Amino acid sequence: MKHKSIMLLIPILIIMITGCTSPAMKQDTKDYTNVIENQNISIPGYEKLDFKAGKTKQNVNFNNPEENTCYFRMTLELEDDTDEDTVLWTSELIEPDEKIENIKLEKALDKGEYPATLKYECFSLKDESPLNGSAIELTIDVR
Repeated sequence: MKHKSIMLLIPILIIMITGCTSPAMKQDTKDYTNVIENQNISIPGYEKLDFKAGKTKQNVNFNNPEENTCYFRMTLELEDDTDEDTVLWTSELIEPDEKIENIKLEKALDKGEYPATLKYECFSLKDESPLNGSAIELTIDVR
């Protein structure tokens, strides 16, 4: 009986050691070295975000439109009376046609309306060099 158990474990060990995986388990890595970069960048605009009071996890509908040939990094900031705004959230680099539906804020907000800015930094798909950016003023409605 021990012999059969060992024989069943051998293929599993071989897979673990060699790193062999099925195609479904491999992550797609995109090659952008030959992409022709478009100078026009589509920036989604938002007038209002609806958040839940007292929660750091929030539902959003952020995206980098598929026609873009650049990465986005998005930063959501509360507008303060001080020189530095409060950063609520910053994304990783977002590829074209990628969506973000859930974010985790740096701090939970109380009920109310907050003036905020959603900043877009854009980067080349080829070498991640900085491109132009944008800032969208909006309201965060917390209920």
